[in-house]
Amino acid sequence: MNKHSQILLAVAKAPAAGQTKTRLGATIGLDAAAQFFSCLLHDTLDLMRLTHDTQCGIAYAPAGSEPFFDGIAPDFELVLQEGADLGARLNHVINTCFARGYSRVAVLSCDTPLVNPRDIELAFEHLSAGYDVALGPCDDGGYYLLALRESHPELLLPIKMSTPHVVTDTLAAAAQARLCVALLPLAQDVDVADDLVNLKNQLQQLPAQVARHTRQWLLQNHP
Repeated sequence: MNKHSQILLAVAKAPAAGQTKTRLGATIGLDAAAQFFSCLLHDTLDLMRLTHDTQCGIAYAPAGSEPFFDGIAPDFELVLQEGADLGARLNHVINTCFARGYSRVAVLSCDTPLVNPRDIELAFEHLSAGYDVALGPCDDGGYYLLALRESHPELLLPIKMSTPHVVTDTLAAAAQARLCVALLPLAQDVDVADDLVNLKNQLQQLPAQVARHTRQWLLQNHP
């Protein structure tokens, strides 16, 4: 029996050159991009630990990287990503968590280090209040968080991910299925070199404990 009724999972690959942040890597180099993603990942885990009454987990890839994730987050539950594309992998992760007995499941991107932990809690509160879906949109048209209180493959399997209209397509699918959706505050995604400048400028206005790993990387590598 689960101690918590809800689970929040970071969607992450083990940091490796050419496997993570490849769009950014085209500008700053693949090794640097992998190091940057490692910082984003650690900051995301720190952010998740601030969420109350919630089991934390990692939807991880590839298979065989369990020792790495156990090493950085021994207190997190692990769920392997399985499927032909991102939508299928997320659907598998969400279904696995419902099968494990959770009544509310949320998946969180590691590309939005400035997400307010209160907004994550708000997603679960919306589900508890009767919403079918809570969705956190990004400024690039994707989303940083999807929270559900039951499986809805129609929101994932037909959607072409990593496009500027993921949120629009997901909302259209939700409307077609007559699902009630709560939208969370917008967040900035970090995908290309210009995003690093914006992120650094925002961090200068925030307390030092916010995104501390990413902040340190930017100070050392992007002065």
